[in-house]
Amino acid sequence: MWPDAGPWSALPANAHLIAISVFGGYVLFGLKLAEHFMRAAADKMPLRRYVVCFSALFVVLPVLGGSMTAIYLMNGDKLSPILALQAGLTSPAIVQSLIIAAAHSVSKNSAPAAHSGQ
Repeated sequence: MWPDAGPWSALPANAHLIAISVFGGYVLFGLKLAEHFMRAAADKMPLRRYVVCFSALFVVLPVLGGSMTAIYLMNGDKLSPILALQAGLTSPAIVQSLIIAAAHSVSKNSAPAAHSGQ
């Protein structure tokens, strides 16, 4: 019927795992929202900034979780539902650590070197 779609062919049969990891992204969003309410008033950002940040997180975290699970599945990995949930919860942390590592690498390479004569 359909020609072999390569790694994409693993996704329709495992749509339930992708949905579980998207749910994990929404759980993480809920945790971030709860963290906001636990902060002291002095530590909070202005309301407008929170609306923008949380609107973006509401979209990005579930998409990131689902994407990470889709990548695992396309790679041929076997996932259980609990592992899909974990991927949804932890994929933003993995991406965040990669971004931080890249930023540190760029800042070390672009920082001016001190000369001994200065």
